Amino acid sequence: MASFPALNQEDIDTVDQTLRELLQKSEANVALLVEKAGYLIHQCGNPEHLDTTTFATLGSNAYNAVQFMASLVNESNFTSMYQQGENFSTLMVNVDDNSLLVIVFPTHLTVGSMKYYAGPAVRVIHDRIKFATERGDVVDFSDVNASDVQALFHKSE
Repeated sequence: MASFPALNQEDIDTVDQTLRELLQKSEANVALLVEKAGYLIHQCGNPEHLDTTTFATLGSNAYNAVQFMASLVNESNFTSMYQQGENFSTLMVNVDDNSLLVIVFPTHLTVGSMKYYAGPAVRVIHDRIKFATERGDVVDFSDVNASDVQALFHKSE
């Protein structure tokens, strides 16, 4: 797995604006950009009583496990995972080799509408991460401070 790029303020602003637009259009509650190792990179929305750091880790682990299961049956086109709940549902969409978009939404909204609104958001975020990667700065996980993991992904200028 390749390294995740450090994101500068312009990158974070782009991701933030994209996630806010996604939430506004889709009426979802929370949108998380998650590194596939389980780190929460950025969040938007109203998490209320949701521990988004733990949620990011568990979501990433679930996605990675099911993606591996898909590979065991020679399924190479695994791009999203949906979990339906009684009150809230979750859609996890692959952004690139290193990140996921996780959307939490009320069950009265459909997974189809979430996928519809997630598609353009994923493309914007993918392109921004690719742009940041081309700058060459990467996140070093050797000195991870578990209390402020999001700060690792932000590049100081």
